Amino acid sequence: MKKNVIALHFILTIIAWTSFLWLDWKIIAIFSLAHIIMLKLGNGCFMSHYQFQDKKTNNTRFYEWWLGLMGIKNYNREKLRIFMTYFVPLIIVIVGIILQDVLKIITPFI
Repeated sequence: MKKNVIALHFILTIIAWTSFLWLDWKIIAIFSLAHIIMLKLGNGCFMSHYQFQDKKTNNTRFYEWWLGLMGIKNYNREKLRIFMTYFVPLIIVIVGIILQDVLKIITPFI
């Protein structure tokens, strides 16, 4: 079951990170805000809580787990969490605005 959660978590992450290619930036902004609220209210992602249930890894985030798999372990955890929680969604929205409204390169499907 955990392998299914890992796969779903990975797929949802890729969908979110590429959403500026196919989703209107206004919808991305709404989802980004909802995601930040979910992280704050739930003290992290519910999928990460399920994936890392034991006490040793209970506070681990999905991206921290992936970085560990890639051999990257020396990072400031708090700065990384701030970057991933606030700056990555903002970057995705800004890229969507630039590509969709400013440059008019991409016309979103939705």
